[in-house]
Amino acid sequence: MKAWTRAEPLYVRAQHLFEARGDRRNALYAEINELRGELPRLSVADASMRLSEYLDDPIAQADDALRLRCLVIKGETDEDLDPNLAEESWKEALTISERLGDAGWSNRIRGELGVVAFQLGDINASIVQLTRALAVARSTGDAPSLVRWLTLFGDGYVQLGRPQQALDFYDQALKAATAIPGLQFPEMTYVGKGAALGKLGRFSEAEQLLTTAQTAAERQGALGYEATLDMALADLAMAQQHPDQALSRLLRAADFARRSGGTRLIAEIDLDIARLQQQAHHPADADRSLEQGIVAAREMAEPLLLPRLLAERADLRMSERRYADARSLLDEANDLLEGLMTHVSSPWVRSRVIGGMDDVYSARIRLEAASEQNPRRAFQIVEDARGRSLLELLLSTPVASAAAKSPDIRMRERALSALQVKLLRATARSDRQQLLDQIFLAEAQLAPISTELFSRTRTGPRQPLALAAVQRALRPDEVFVEFALANPQSCSLVITHNTARLQRLSSRAVIEPVVVTVLHAVRTGADTRADNRRLADLLLARMPELTTHRRLIISPDGDLHQLPFELLVDASGTPLLRSHIVSYVPSGSVLAILRRPQGVMPTHMALALGASPVASAPVEKTASTPTSAAIPRGIYDLDVTNLAALPSAADEARAVGMLLDPSRSTVLVGPAATEQAVKRTPLEDFEVLHFAAHGVLSTKVPSRSALLLRPAGDEDGLLQAGEILELRLRAALVTLSACDTGAGAVHGQEGVASLVRPFLAAGAHAVVANLWSADDTFSLALMREFYTRLATGTDVADALRGAKLAMLDRFGPQALPNLWSGVLAYGDGAAVVHIAARPRR
Repeated sequence: MKAWTRAEPLYVRAQHLFEARGDRRNALYAEINELRGELPRLSVADASMRLSEYLDDPIAQADDALRLRCLVIKGETDEDLDPNLAEESWKEALTISERLGDAGWSNRIRGELGVVAFQLGDINASIVQLTRALAVARSTGDAPSLVRWLTLFGDGYVQLGRPQQALDFYDQALKAATAIPGLQFPEMTYVGKGAALGKLGRFSEAEQLLTTAQTAAERQGALGYEATLDMALADLAMAQQHPDQALSRLLRAADFARRSGGTRLIAEIDLDIARLQQQAHHPADADRSLEQGIVAAREMAEPLLLPRLLAERADLRMSERRYADARSLLDEANDLLEGLMTHVSSPWVRSRVIGGMDDVYSARIRLEAASEQNPRRAFQIVEDARGRSLLELLLSTPVASAAAKSPDIRMRERALSALQVKLLRATARSDRQQLLDQIFLAEAQLAPISTELFSRTRTGPRQPLALAAVQRALRPDEVFVEFALANPQSCSLVITHNTARLQRLSSRAVIEPVVVTVLHAVRTGADTRADNRRLADLLLARMPELTTHRRLIISPDGDLHQLPFELLVDASGTPLLRSHIVSYVPSGSVLAILRRPQGVMPTHMALALGASPVASAPVEKTASTPTSAAIPRGIYDLDVTNLAALPSAADEARAVGMLLDPSRSTVLVGPAATEQAVKRTPLEDFEVLHFAAHGVLSTKVPSRSALLLRPAGDEDGLLQAGEILELRLRAALVTLSACDTGAGAVHGQEGVASLVRPFLAAGAHAVVANLWSADDTFSLALMREFYTRLATGTDVADALRGAKLAMLDRFGPQALPNLWSGVLAYGDGAAVVHIAARPRR
């Protein structure tokens, strides 16, 4: 932008000189480029109209080079006005650049078509086109394109609720900018990074960045840029509880946006203004702001923002008790989201889209709780969003196996593995940062290929099941409770095989602080009984189904994903662990799909791995009281030299094989417990998979979360979530005896981005995983008890409950809840490990 501003007077002079010579072609070329310099000060609509007039000029119609230049500027302009118009301009520009043989411009235009695809909601096409263009730009040294596209990638991640991941893109853009004279301060990159820092609570850093950018914007008179800056500063003010300051900023931003003609900005600003006006109890003002925003979003056919505006207006209608109007608005918003979902096939991107659209889901739940309380409709609303990505993976054609992958994919995956092995061995911080940068680039290069592969192997989006189908999947002794947390009121769906009802609960603002208190007490070893009773009153009171159904299946929401419900106590002080068999599922539809009959049974019993980062002689251990020197099975730094050995891991793996069926089990311990061995084993032949290892949790990049096995061959030893998703399983049970394997960042209705989901998607019926640290010695004792019960035909959830009770009986008060309560059964808790092969329900 700075370069264009400085170039503008030169183009003005050039235009006059060419006109004086009678050179109309070059005069027009200079005039078009002069307009490019004026863009920050012009209405976007007016600029687009002028560029259309230039394109209609017979000179521009006959001159490819001149027309290309005009189309490029019009494409950039229309991206802020109408992505459909922008797409037309860029497509024609691509045809001309290819005809001229201009490879640089052809690549730049393909990247811009990726930007437009994102605006139109075609997320997959955006990833493929933009990432490929980025790779070419890197190889050709096209730094300005790199800065722009990396910044836009960062903006996209912020919009989709991933500010930490967005910082990687902004930092990469700033690195690229340092190589360009005159672009050491890429304004929009700083705006985006400031916004991301604000969302992460790093307010002082964010304010410093944005204030610096604001000075530059005022100096240039860049209206659209000033509007964006004021929006970012308003977000910071709101995050710090300064609503009056935020509203003032937004009103100023709206003025800048309207003067610059930025339609998308207008819609986004109006949404934020309306929310503040509602909070200030000015509903009429809020309604006017929302109407303006909806009109602007419709003009843009904006697929991500329009549903949020409609949901906000529906909330306003609910506050006025105009429930029919609210339902109509929310039905439209939901239809728009369903249309958007048809363009998303990557499981990771699908999670981000769904997770980023909680506004619509929450509004629909609030409407049901406030109005008719129809359990069938409420169930469909929850199921439309909850666990949707996992459901569609379970219903889709499997991803191509490793054997079917192209040589290009395998080569890139090997290169990525090699970098991760180097990262594991690096000790210097500078070396590690350099390797992380290289991993970032390697993942970016692999993304479009793997996205296309996934697109080709899917059969399209699938709808969640109806309530009746889920009821048929429930056993007579089971009650399924699906929580939906919202403000000002939450609710739960209480479903048995022949009944269903909606129960109102306290607000999210009341429930979640108590959950946080309980979790903190559990993790620190404090007494939780009083808070456990209070939380049980908030969540499970007035639920007579619990007295008649022994098995409780929970579909959690929000912070409830981190809560072991077995800790909750009834009025008599009896914990749920002693009265009920508890398991957890992402959604009712997922449970029903997991319980569909399976034809071909595995021929082998167990594959059990005991992976310790330091080889040690096997030591026979007996269960003993955990001590303060206990070894946790989890890591927070990938420096392998800092990892503690897990001396009990090998014994645990051997115990699994021995307790189930030694003749049909495979045990891999020590140096044999490699990622390569896992991938070369026909995993679909095993009834049980057991991993005793360190766990790696990445809340920043969930697909990097992993089990730490031994490296070998081309494999780095990190069995990551993205790789797990490609496995083909038929296992009744996968046990992840490691830290944090059930934990992760909560992404709205998609739930927790943990290692549980990819194992269920790969074909496991049930997964046992830990919400927090797993003590090495205690895990060995707990798992022996667990598998002893499994071997008798006890189902997964009941066997796990029995094992926990046995540990409590053995150790008494010394068996603190943080040692056992976080080990939970996910998926079909009624799954049974069959010692003799027979059809599984």
